[in-house]
Amino acid sequence: MSEEYKKVYKGKAGCYLKYPQGDNDKLLAALGYPIWIVALVALFAIKPLSPYLRFHAIQALGLNIIYVVLWIVSMVLASFIIGFCLMPFALGLWIYAIIIAVMLFTGKDHRIWKLGDYVEENYV
Repeated sequence: MSEEYKKVYKGKAGCYLKYPQGDNDKLLAALGYPIWIVALVALFAIKPLSPYLRFHAIQALGLNIIYVVLWIVSMVLASFIIGFCLMPFALGLWIYAIIIAVMLFTGKDHRIWKLGDYVEENYV
């Protein structure tokens, strides 16, 4: 967390919204949820200094990691019944990522439960 952001943050969630956003910040943040490579490029190459884009890029990467782990576990356990029971959850998580992308693109903000607080406290 940068010193400038610490002055604004003071333990209040959502302070990254107070910073000015660039023209493509909403688009990059929205595309980062269903397409993990966009979040990675946005985080490291395009806008590493934008708190809004950094928050959503890290949150999107966290969601994609959870998605990949859930999908791998369901594939490994597919020989058992429990693997087939986990596959709808993995698909639902990807649909959730698309819903978040639409929300961000239309101008709303979204924080994933627990993950959003952790990202803002430690990485923004």
